[in-house]
Amino acid sequence: MGKLATFFHEKFGSEGGKLTFREKLTLALPGPASVIGPIIIHNTLMKFYTDIIGLDAKFYGWIYLIYSIWNAINDPLLGAYIDKLPFSKKRGKYVYLMKVTAPTMLISIFFMLLSSPSWSDWVVFWVLLAELFIFDTAYTVYSVAYNSYFLLAAPDKEERVDVDIIRTYIGNVLGAITTIIPTLLLVGGGNRALVIPVFSVVILVNAGMYFVALRTLKDKASLYETATPPEHHNISEVLRDVKRIVISKPFLTYLLFYIIARGAIGFYFTPFLYFMDSVVKTSGTVATLADVIPGVIMLILLPWAGKKIKVYGSKLITLLAFIPAVAGFSSLMFITKGWQAVISYTLIVFALNVIQTAGVVLNGELIDYDEMQTGTRKTGLYGGLFALLTTSLTSLQATIFSGILSRYGYDGTLAAQSERAVWGIRVGAGLVPIIMCVVGFIPMLFFPIGRKLEREISDFNVAAREGNKNEHEEG
Repeated sequence: MGKLATFFHEKFGSEGGKLTFREKLTLALPGPASVIGPIIIHNTLMKFYTDIIGLDAKFYGWIYLIYSIWNAINDPLLGAYIDKLPFSKKRGKYVYLMKVTAPTMLISIFFMLLSSPSWSDWVVFWVLLAELFIFDTAYTVYSVAYNSYFLLAAPDKEERVDVDIIRTYIGNVLGAITTIIPTLLLVGGGNRALVIPVFSVVILVNAGMYFVALRTLKDKASLYETATPPEHHNISEVLRDVKRIVISKPFLTYLLFYIIARGAIGFYFTPFLYFMDSVVKTSGTVATLADVIPGVIMLILLPWAGKKIKVYGSKLITLLAFIPAVAGFSSLMFITKGWQAVISYTLIVFALNVIQTAGVVLNGELIDYDEMQTGTRKTGLYGGLFALLTTSLTSLQATIFSGILSRYGYDGTLAAQSERAVWGIRVGAGLVPIIMCVVGFIPMLFFPIGRKLEREISDFNVAAREGNKNEHEEG
């Protein structure tokens, strides 16, 4: 443990009076705590509902389509509302919102596991849709509040990279609980009587994680005085800002990349379950190894990738990460063995996490750059839009994949799938992401924030936060 602590302090300790390792760790913890819910919903719930509950895959695709429309309505409005919400000396702001929404997410996830195979597809459809609506509203508020807090508390580009790598380490260790368990339970057959109690334990563990993460996080009035929120007096003013943001070149190019390419890479795990179960036909244990080993290799290499992001800029490293991603997805079109899948998914998982770490910088830069130009900080509005995009891209990938499964004749009740269904899984797991990566690569080439401007934005943000802090202390 001593050597591990020394490693983290050396890699992520403070430099020149910046955040200490302890401060970075405290700032990182709320992120991993919120990982388990989306993993259950976006990566494993489809497999649970099609194979154990017996829901037709097309119904699941429709659920996600309606789900994305709901997000289009509520996410930007919630973000704008959070921007305007004043800091309360009694309750605080961002940390208070996280503490309120965390229990709501946990309860809604638990009820998603209680659907019965005896219900009709339409009953399951409406019940699950309502539960997803509740979860998403709470998750949006939580994620917008956390992201807003994080970007204010860590204004420097290097600090944000370090915090995200710490989040990735913790998130992968904790998230492994949520991926290993469904892999063991859902690959090679599933038992509802076993799945529900096990997932209930996972939810209880998640509750403990939220408690630890939010217990030490503090709302300080001085933090909120370093940023000027926008003055939106009505919906039309909010929509005006939304329009200006969406048509701006930085946002639009990153939006297209994020929805098309990042969405395809990030959705790898649900197809992975089907691929391991029906294409290479492995046991749950082998599938678990194919899930865990790539994650371990990625964690070993991620600090090196983080250094490259700091030196060469987020845009260039994001573009280079397409190489292992496309190589990994291409191999899924022909491999037949479990050990080959380990290699394929190592490439995919590494690429995803490099893009994710660089994306933390890119996301923050969009907000910081807008503040440079307008003088107001719209973290909540941007966060709401990105929450919308996160769910929309997942919805898009889930809809495409479920549609392919249905079209190629996948039947979760069968012990073995037809050759046509197996080919459909290969198309959904490999060919579709390849096409998405190639198309999504193009807008990222035109993303206007390169290494030089990235440094200027980071320096501006640090000066803005520190300048306002100094004014507050002098006053």
